[in-house]
Amino acid sequence: MKIERDNYFAIIPQWILDSGINPRAMVLYCILWTYADKDDKSCFPSVQTLANRIGVNKATTHRLLNELKGIQAIEVKNRFKDNSKQSNLYILKTSNPSIKKDTTPSVNNDTTLVSSVSHRTITNELESDMQASKLSEEDSKIRKAIFKTFTSELGYEPRTQMEKSGWFKCAKELQLAGATPEDVKFAIQSYKKHWNNVDVTPYAITKWFGKFESLGKEEKQKQAYIDNPKLRCDENGHSIIDFGNIKICNVCKEEWT
Repeated sequence: MKIERDNYFAIIPQWILDSGINPRAMVLYCILWTYADKDDKSCFPSVQTLANRIGVNKATTHRLLNELKGIQAIEVKNRFKDNSKQSNLYILKTSNPSIKKDTTPSVNNDTTLVSSVSHRTITNELESDMQASKLSEEDSKIRKAIFKTFTSELGYEPRTQMEKSGWFKCAKELQLAGATPEDVKFAIQSYKKHWNNVDVTPYAITKWFGKFESLGKEEKQKQAYIDNPKLRCDENGHSIIDFGNIKICNVCKEEWT
């Protein structure tokens, strides 16, 4: 098959595909390559340009860029001209930052030592198996419940196995941080309330959980007051209306004669 000159392709490294980041972040990585210099792999398109290309708003584009930066798929540098800030410089990476080059020498012409990459993979698998065996039933239950909270609060299921793995990774990180499914639920609701124009994903919730957790606790407290008004009175005192022969709390409706 003949490939015409105006056909261009962007290839995503396997380690980025397996990183668990938002699929849109992977598309953004491909879009950056369409601007990148072939020698130093750098480019500097504006955030608005990138947002237009991927079909999202600027806030979401910033979040997607941060996801790429978080896994070290890109390096971001500021650019200035005449003391005025220009669009950022993006340097694209293709090598997996977690894997070092194998410099192990050969034992002889017929036998070669196992590469550090292979050794690292085997070691990681063994460590993962050991960690999995030590995972308590309660921890596993919490992680599954957090995953279920993602699907119920976000309103959709992961579309691919890779996305599903990414969500489970987020659930694991939140569980290890001490979060409960209820904490995650109120954090997501808080996110939706305060940033309703930005896509909500498990990755964003996990990254900014501390901030949304505090907001979520406020929402949780408000809901608790609605469900049990007496809690507010126990903490702040009653709001009493005196009808002469009877007094009634305007909040919890408790009566006194």
